Amino acid sequence: MPYLVYFLIQMILLVLYLFENSGPIANLWALAVRGVSPDTLGHYPAHLLLLQPILGRIEVILEIILKSIFHGATVYLVAKATRRSRTSVPKAFSTACRRYPHLLAVSIVSSAAVYAVVFLGSWIASGIEGPARFAALGGGITAGLVIQSLFVYAIPQIMIDGSSAAASLASGISISLRTFTKTLLIVAIPFLLTVPMILLDTKAETIAIELSPDFMIYSHIASRVMELVSIYLITASATVIFLRRKIDLGGM
Repeated sequence: MPYLVYFLIQMILLVLYLFENSGPIANLWALAVRGVSPDTLGHYPAHLLLLQPILGRIEVILEIILKSIFHGATVYLVAKATRRSRTSVPKAFSTACRRYPHLLAVSIVSSAAVYAVVFLGSWIASGIEGPARFAALGGGITAGLVIQSLFVYAIPQIMIDGSSAAASLASGISISLRTFTKTLLIVAIPFLLTVPMILLDTKAETIAIELSPDFMIYSHIASRVMELVSIYLITASATVIFLRRKIDLGGM
């Protein structure tokens, strides 16, 4: 449920971009991509062809600042369901909001680490050609998945145990290393669901030019749906594993 609310926010942002692409708000969209004039966004099909880079960069900021609340609320609900305890969505959000400073700190640290590794792979790939380029890109993505797996238990630690961000990061990384193979699988397998859309996104502009600029809208929506499924699988799996470890260690 919380992730569905976040998905709705993404769709509202998409509708806002599609129908408010001139005037003052166009200045906001233009800030997301260097060298883009606000006037350009008022013309078809330019505003559709720029949809992916503009909304993609705005959503990165939203993910770091806002999505941690939805992440925390989802962990709370999954934990309650696993324990067969009654709760509510408003209660989950209120609990996540109270722990927001710690959730935000974990989000900033984990996002920075993952983006840095993936960016490094992309930067290396930009200077080479042929099979080595794909190897560098693949290496960056693989390293990003490994880094992401190190942080998947931090938010469950905050939401379930009420730990601080620093303690949750340290403990979460420790759990990840002890359950490395299992943890990497719960991150990598859902990620594979998004690979077709990631590959499609890299060619979306070319396809849109050849078929129809409206293809960018459908591609964006499909990509966000797959991300929704993927992040829920990762979050739910990490929460269940975290709880089972607590049972095994006599913590519940």
